[in-house]
Amino acid sequence: MQLDKRDLKILHELQADNTITYRELANRVALSPSACVARVKQLEDQGYILGYHAAIAIERVRPTFVMVAEVSMASHVPDDLAQFDALLISMPEVIEVLRVNGPFDYIVKFLLSDVREWQGFAHRLLAPQNRVEKMVSHVVMQELKPFRGYPIPQR
Repeated sequence: MQLDKRDLKILHELQADNTITYRELANRVALSPSACVARVKQLEDQGYILGYHAAIAIERVRPTFVMVAEVSMASHVPDDLAQFDALLISMPEVIEVLRVNGPFDYIVKFLLSDVREWQGFAHRLLAPQNRVEKMVSHVVMQELKPFRGYPIPQR
């Protein structure tokens, strides 16, 4: 599927407000409501739209202690990396993971309740079977620009 200007505008509008009605979306992208619904469905079916999510003010819901860690692995054998990937993915406290190149292998973002919870969590990550060589952690003091979506080109 080749994206055209209207498809890009639909993606932009849905990313900005996923609660928008099809009628309002259709108005913003200059399509009839039925054509707009068909385009959105096609974008979903083709894997351009992966889901719809609410932005939650998590600090109003529960205690929040956010940590970011740089993790270096002792082993780069694919099976060891896959095992560590699976561990991180299985942990609800892990809210974002990037595998990167450079002086460390992962950047991991955690949401915990407090520093005591972080200590126990860090010990679990550093268990010998996980083959972590080094982990450098950082307390997030303030999230200056939270992720709100990707820049969508407007052709």
